[in-house]
Amino acid sequence: MAKFEFQKSAKKKPRPIRETKISKPKETYNPTATTTIVERDLKVEKPKKRRGRPKTGRKNYTTVRLMQSTVLKINALENALGIKTQDETVDQALDRVINSLTSDEKRAYDLWLDMFEKKEKK
Repeated sequence: MAKFEFQKSAKKKPRPIRETKISKPKETYNPTATTTIVERDLKVEKPKKRRGRPKTGRKNYTTVRLMQSTVLKINALENALGIKTQDETVDQALDRVINSLTSDEKRAYDLWLDMFEKKEKK
């Protein structure tokens, strides 16, 4: 006798299908709550992470040749006035000179400055 017998009369019943429940989200979009969160984040200033060298394009540097005695004068002014950099020292000294120019010298200065700025843009 065979180990397994095929029975044609026995029909298998299909498994019952369970009802699929529609899932609901834990949280829905709320525009007023989102607006308050964004406004709160904008009020709180986050410290910016600064790593490495600054991005190019912020400042444009050019080399200027100066005599050693002039550099010593700039450094002495920098320390005497408590200015942080040589650039600020020179800028402040130039501003004082520009403010003391006569009207003719000021007009000539403005023309030269305009010409040099236009030349640099090309």
